[in-house]
Amino acid sequence: MLHLRSGLLLAAMSLSLAGCDSYPDISDSERNQPDPSEASNDTFFGADNITEERPVLATLSSDNTIDHYKFTIFQDYNGPLTVTLSGITGDADIELYDFNLNLVSWSRTADTSEEVIELWHDAAYNSGSYDNGLYFIRVYTRDAGLISDYTLEWDFDQGNAE
Repeated sequence: MLHLRSGLLLAAMSLSLAGCDSYPDISDSERNQPDPSEASNDTFFGADNITEERPVLATLSSDNTIDHYKFTIFQDYNGPLTVTLSGITGDADIELYDFNLNLVSWSRTADTSEEVIELWHDAAYNSGSYDNGLYFIRVYTRDAGLISDYTLEWDFDQGNAE
């Protein structure tokens, strides 16, 4: 009887979770399945690695309305973290996610305004994790007609040790 109940419970759980997408933009819309393709940075799976030393120069267009990037703060230090999106000739926004793809901050100013995210990086937040200091950035526009180059930069001002 116990096996029957646990089997029914598992079946009910799998039915309730079917089609559930807990992370944004990780599924292939045609198949509605996770698509970990590394060929494109259109999803978190294909996020391009970026460094603090080299700004990203990229383009949003009608066939590329979203880009994902990732970076890691390797030091066990606390300090201010700044992410800046500039050079946009239309309305685009940025979002910052932690290593678990939880949205931690965003900038959604109107029109061509520079987008800036400023927050305090707390090294203790994810210390002990193999993803210590890993962040994801999502650059996107809702304007399908926008064609614009942009510059994306991040800066971490190392403060005190954890």
